[in-house]
Amino acid sequence: MKINFKNNRNEKIVGILSVPDKKSPEITIIIHGFSSNKDGGSRFTAGILAKHRLNSIAIDLDNCGESEPKFEDMTITTYVDTIMSTIQYCKSQGFTKINLIGTSAGGLSAMVTALKYPKINSLILRSASPSDAEWFRNYLGSKGVDEWKRKGYFTYTLKNGRTKRIKYSLYSDALKYDMYKRARNIKAPTLMIHGSADTIVPLRSVVRLAKHFQKAKLVIIKGADHGLGVDGDYTESQKNIVEWLKKERK
Repeated sequence: MKINFKNNRNEKIVGILSVPDKKSPEITIIIHGFSSNKDGGSRFTAGILAKHRLNSIAIDLDNCGESEPKFEDMTITTYVDTIMSTIQYCKSQGFTKINLIGTSAGGLSAMVTALKYPKINSLILRSASPSDAEWFRNYLGSKGVDEWKRKGYFTYTLKNGRTKRIKYSLYSDALKYDMYKRARNIKAPTLMIHGSADTIVPLRSVVRLAKHFQKAKLVIIKGADHGLGVDGDYTESQKNIVEWLKKERK
């Protein structure tokens, strides 16, 4: 069921709510990666959860989907604001146990949310970025970051070939959220899933990150890419997610 609500900046957020178990007080918020939306991998994950009678809500963080916030104005801080608003929406619907699934850059936003809202029941990180500032430095190089700061924006090409401006405020804001330094303060039980063949977020970064958590399980899928597929097969990652959620609800 498609739903919408307002974030704390009075912008419309659109999501897909799936409640196969109306008696359960538990729900999982599914957070997509950079430049994606709720209708990609998030919808696939929601479908898997529904088959196991696990409630979920997949949201659009930016205007790559149907939500109102502008793509060029996004920062981790605004993403977290939207996730916090989603938590409030879920609570208003009677859900008292809330899990987060974050993919790639959405994983970083999920971690920051877990710091801000320590009552999160559990946290699942799919190919998560430990530091977006680190990622952009690797992507653009030091000269590219300097040029980004000078111009105030750089132009990013989406998967569909369209281009979008990304303001330098995304990078300056990301400098505040280095999870290598902050993950130790996350209290929620955490499942980390990463592919050994991930070329977007290197496995070594996540192995390093896992050491900083209080309670984290790291699952490495041999041969999996950034989307956690092995030759297009996503079975292993989805199996780990379902088993984790079922365990945490006991």
